[in-house]
Amino acid sequence: MSTFPKTHGRAVLAWMLALLQAGFLLVPSPAGELLPPGFRPVPLGAHALVGGRIVLRPGEVLEGGTIILRDGLIKDVAKDLPAPPDARVWDMKGTTIYAGFIDCCLILGSTNAAVSAADSEPVTATTLAAGGPRFYGVTGPAAEAANRGPGDSIPRITPEYRAVKEYAPREKVLGPLRELGFTAGVVAPAKGLIRGTSALVSLADADPNETVLKPDMFQHIAFDTARGPERAYPASLMGAIACVRQRFYDAQHYAQDRADYSEHLQTRKRPDFNPALEALGPAAARKLRVVFEPGSALMTHRAALLARELGLDFCILACGQEWRRPDLAKATGAAFIVPLNFPNLPRLPGEEDWEQISLDLLRAWDWAPENPAVLRQQGLEIALTTYGLGDKQKFRQNLKAALDRGLSETDALAALTTVPARLCGVDNQLGVIEAGKLANLTVVAGDSYFNSDAKVREVWIDGRVYRSPGEEPKAAPAQETKPAKAGANSAGEPAQPNAKSGKAEQRRETQKTRVARSPLEGRGALASPASVLIRDATIWTCGARGLLTNAQLSIAGGKIQAVGYFKAEPGPDTLVIDGSGLHVTPGLIDCHSHSAILGSVNEGTLPSSAMVRISDVVNSETGNLYEQLAGGVTTINLLHGSANPIGGQSCVIKLRDGAPPDGLIFETAPPGIKFALGENVKQSGWGERFVSRFPQTRMGVRTFIANRFTAAQQYLAECEKCRLTGNVPPARDLELEAIGEILQGKRWLHCHSYRQDEILMLLRLMEQFGVKIGTFQHVLEGYKVADEIARHGAGASSFSDWWAYKFEVYDAIPYNGSLMRERGVLVSFNSDSSELARRLNTEAAKAVKYGGTPETEALKLVTLNPATQLRIDSYVGSLELGKDADFALWSKSPLDSETVCLQTWIEGKKYFDRTLAAERAAKLAREKQELLDKARKLAKAPSGPEAGAGEDSANNFFRRSLEHEFDGQVRHCLDEEVE
Repeated sequence: MSTFPKTHGRAVLAWMLALLQAGFLLVPSPAGELLPPGFRPVPLGAHALVGGRIVLRPGEVLEGGTIILRDGLIKDVAKDLPAPPDARVWDMKGTTIYAGFIDCCLILGSTNAAVSAADSEPVTATTLAAGGPRFYGVTGPAAEAANRGPGDSIPRITPEYRAVKEYAPREKVLGPLRELGFTAGVVAPAKGLIRGTSALVSLADADPNETVLKPDMFQHIAFDTARGPERAYPASLMGAIACVRQRFYDAQHYAQDRADYSEHLQTRKRPDFNPALEALGPAAARKLRVVFEPGSALMTHRAALLARELGLDFCILACGQEWRRPDLAKATGAAFIVPLNFPNLPRLPGEEDWEQISLDLLRAWDWAPENPAVLRQQGLEIALTTYGLGDKQKFRQNLKAALDRGLSETDALAALTTVPARLCGVDNQLGVIEAGKLANLTVVAGDSYFNSDAKVREVWIDGRVYRSPGEEPKAAPAQETKPAKAGANSAGEPAQPNAKSGKAEQRRETQKTRVARSPLEGRGALASPASVLIRDATIWTCGARGLLTNAQLSIAGGKIQAVGYFKAEPGPDTLVIDGSGLHVTPGLIDCHSHSAILGSVNEGTLPSSAMVRISDVVNSETGNLYEQLAGGVTTINLLHGSANPIGGQSCVIKLRDGAPPDGLIFETAPPGIKFALGENVKQSGWGERFVSRFPQTRMGVRTFIANRFTAAQQYLAECEKCRLTGNVPPARDLELEAIGEILQGKRWLHCHSYRQDEILMLLRLMEQFGVKIGTFQHVLEGYKVADEIARHGAGASSFSDWWAYKFEVYDAIPYNGSLMRERGVLVSFNSDSSELARRLNTEAAKAVKYGGTPETEALKLVTLNPATQLRIDSYVGSLELGKDADFALWSKSPLDSETVCLQTWIEGKKYFDRTLAAERAAKLAREKQELLDKARKLAKAPSGPEAGAGEDSANNFFRRSLEHEFDGQVRHCLDEEVE
């Protein structure tokens, strides 16, 4: 029998005593937790945090309290609470303890920039060559689908993706987050359109299985139009929205169809298995919240409208520019996950380069720190996130800037604790310090996390402490030491206040004050009188009464009450305008415009994009509205581009500058859709690499259009059959639904066209389907087939005098409009140009020169005739009793080359006044100069948060907003640029 050596026994006893002191062996562990020799012992499960300043929840503080933790939970919290005998006691005096912070949007392993839908123009050969679902010639997604296994035909739609499957805690990634005080976070998918589900995890260095709190937290959707190698569908913002809309309808039908199949296994065909639609089901049924990342202020509004249309439970990942339209953010009623990713000033080569920075970029820089406060001022809940920050350590610096701009500390704390807990549905576990909650705590050395000098000393996650690393002392450079003089500093110089601290404070004070004004300032109706009376003016009625001289126009309630020669006694609320020497016309109407579209005007990846809607991407913030109001324009028809035979759905708007997108839409205008013929749609001249997409010939275009109309007929018939029999209807098809509305006479067709043979082809084809064409757009060879167009009853919306700008328009002539009018065609002149639209009145005058069109008839080319073509002539287009009071006031005849528009009115409200234009321009110039002065002052500072911002921050600064992406650019049907 061997004896146990005394020396070895003493060593083992000392080792066990050390474990007892550390608390590892005080509580016996369950058998499953008793680890074999060699593993790190299970940490102590009981702790008492004594003497700290405890912030129980935002606005509620317990001074000098004690928190008892046991087995990863908060067991108790109170003042003068005795520590359990088995607990390790931690002295927390001098610290402030918060509930552990939660980040609602973490992209781990990469730095995701915020989504931007601005990368959309110009349209290129690659754009037009891409393929898409169901259509022949696919070179991208469908060709790869067979190699991916079951799933969606569009690679960027992956709702079945689960971030939890790839989550692996890494100290390098989680450490910086814990140093900021975060103890839990939502790990989100990084790429795609419908991206998949995120997971809520604790930020502990532990086995991934132990850290997952909720494996499927949110379904993530981003309006991401980032270009792929082939730029496949969807490549436009309106395409992305249409794609999301279609997939949710598909998911709803998928669930309905599978349920029906389970009841009729023996009598019906088995439906296809689709993991993408199956994964989207919980979100479609409001069982899983959806996070939308819209990427712009206006798309925030659109995301909310789409979510309500689809019946989704949703929240929004803020774009950082909600300050542009806080009214729209408020209207969402949603909670916002708000990144603190602010643009920093760049370093520019020369002083003169600052002048090239636009006012809008300067506004975006100056407004950014105020955005969180703006959202709170709208009564919206916000949760703060590190999303988009390449350097996570800038989070607290930017948080301080947000506090300086009006975000309260109470709201900021709620945005880190209670709001994200509630948003994630774990407010019964996290967000506050109280018994029963998870032992996730954030401990700050000092009295407040919001004091930038206060360091996060440690965090507790599931009852385990993670200390922040200490700062390494910096070695001072070796130098010769000299005896210091009395009253001198260590350098032997007279003692001075801390210069670095003083300059930092000066920078902070400069940044505290916002110089930028609201983009809404100076917009909206300039005057809204109860009634208006214009006296002694020359009135171009564009109606049956023709031209009236020395006549009067009476307006009340936004409608025309009287026009002509009558006695009127203005009331006290009537605005009287002396029209002596002035001319009054109806507001001008542009039948073909792309001036107010967000992102690309084309979804050119497919030969049919009938499912996309211009109404989804109306840009209410573009400066084009004001500039065209200055030209007397009041109504425009926003059309999809001409990149495909069947384009997107159009949208008629009134230029009510200052109104939100839906406030611009002409609600009573019947819906339309854009078609196109000719070189664009068959991809002429794009080279040998781009010949796969059908159609590639003009005869192919006819075949394709006929095919889609036949498909729509079959779709409508099947829907009706199922309605009568009670069977499950076919999946809602937004493309065929829109084409079906053409067949039903509910949607008007407007077709881009040039050559006579193609015009005749479409006339004959549509007559076979019983469809009446609304207008031919451009129709530059219309004079050759004017009789056929007139006989069909289609309108012709043409250029005034464009010709020979490409091969297929070599036969265009400036007499086209006049010749068609003489043959009985209803003719209008359009701009197809955001710049030319400012001079529609002189475009109309060209018909007088080319063809001798009478002046009163010439003006109708941009007033009554386009109104009639758009089927809105009962509301606008002429100055007649009961119509909308849309009119323009001119200094001379509207057809005179020297005339200028003095005022523009819509529905009895003044939206443009030339006498105020100079003052408006001066205010904008002063604002820009003040912003430049502020930027230069901060940029010259030798140190501070703005200095040396780096390339990423500079790129962030120069990122143009989607709303102003095309400022100063002329937009057409198709800006061709072969790559």
